[in-house]
Amino acid sequence: MIDRAVEELKAAGISVSTAEEDKIAYCKDFNPLHLHRLLKKETPALPDVVVFPKSTEEVSAVLRIANTYGVPVYIFGGASGVIDAATPYEGGIALSTLALNRVEIDADNRMVKAGAGVVGGRLEKILNRHGFTLRHSPQSLYCSTVGGWVATAASGQFSTGYGNIENLLISLTAVLPDGEVVTEKMTPRRAGPDLKKLFVGSEGLLGVVTEVVMKIFELPEEFLTISVEYDTMGEAVRDAKALMSLKPALIRIFDDEESIRYFDLEKFTLIAVFEGKGAGSRADIAKKMVSGEIAEGYAEKWLGRRFDVSDISKIVPLGFIFDTIEVACFWSDAERLYHEVINAIRRVEGTVTASAHASHFYESGLCFYFTFAGYPEDVEKYYREVWERAIKASLKNGGNVTHHHGIGRLRKSWLSAEIGSYISILKDIKTMFDKRNILNRGVMFD
Repeated sequence: MIDRAVEELKAAGISVSTAEEDKIAYCKDFNPLHLHRLLKKETPALPDVVVFPKSTEEVSAVLRIANTYGVPVYIFGGASGVIDAATPYEGGIALSTLALNRVEIDADNRMVKAGAGVVGGRLEKILNRHGFTLRHSPQSLYCSTVGGWVATAASGQFSTGYGNIENLLISLTAVLPDGEVVTEKMTPRRAGPDLKKLFVGSEGLLGVVTEVVMKIFELPEEFLTISVEYDTMGEAVRDAKALMSLKPALIRIFDDEESIRYFDLEKFTLIAVFEGKGAGSRADIAKKMVSGEIAEGYAEKWLGRRFDVSDISKIVPLGFIFDTIEVACFWSDAERLYHEVINAIRRVEGTVTASAHASHFYESGLCFYFTFAGYPEDVEKYYREVWERAIKASLKNGGNVTHHHGIGRLRKSWLSAEIGSYISILKDIKTMFDKRNILNRGVMFD
């Protein structure tokens, strides 16, 4: 069937590649276990063909053909995800969105239309040249795509002030598994159910997002920071909760181990950014509100290093395994959850380091972002055990399964613990949208 599908794709004018180098390029996402396999010259999986559609219409043609022959389709943006959600374990078609790269700015209405394959760093530079910003800046800004943000329900570093991707979304266009194109009239607020939200966090199960319209903001005139030192995580969390009344654009708390890494300081550290009109006065009030010791320069140091993930490329070839686990919780559970998850990770034999920072804040709670590195005898066994213990500790102590990295295959065994009986609704919607189950098979549930 795949041979006949490829013939029809070529006849439809779709850019198609069966070159070995392209298939290897689209054989995985950025899950750490895949890096170890590649270092041993093992590919996690290989698609039969890679396609590069240049428009919504071409995406529609790809899915229509794939659906006709029952060929599986795995969707790729920047492949920066870490949850094993794009790996083409059943071969088939790897669909790259990178050629969907148009950007149109509507300055009057403060919004931008971007193709699903637009890389975040490029989009932000274009907006900045016109005096605007999206203020959506995940750590993967320079290698993740707009479509990927929607598919994984992404969250950026300035989400405390500007919201997550679902809060920035005005409209989107998607192609269903049978090739049908769905879109909607653009409006500041929508009547009836906001059905485009079905695609937010859907990880490619229900359709391929091809175009997104998002809010944009004028570049802020004022930009002020504060840096504060603490003896405990609990003290820092309580101050962060109080600071939310001042509407900071960003708050971040680093535990003592991460403070050593970033600031050469064995303390718990809070940084906050205030921007826009009145930022200076709010920063002054914040300095008087906090209970910790005011410091200088930590915020600036972190802002200068925030996209640097080069440590991964240095330690993985040495036999280490490295990953992050991010979960959300309410304020009342935060201090206990932090200690319990950290201890759960450290108790796994082979762990070299385990640390955390709090990265996203809400009126009702926050997100903890745990980082671990291990040097075990059996990398895969160790990795699975860390995840098992960490997620169980999170669920037991008021936390959830994920905040912004998604479910994929990595977390799917815990999905029902997160969404309860809603999982049956999700499965029903998947069956309704994708009767032949061609899109991202094995993601979220079997």
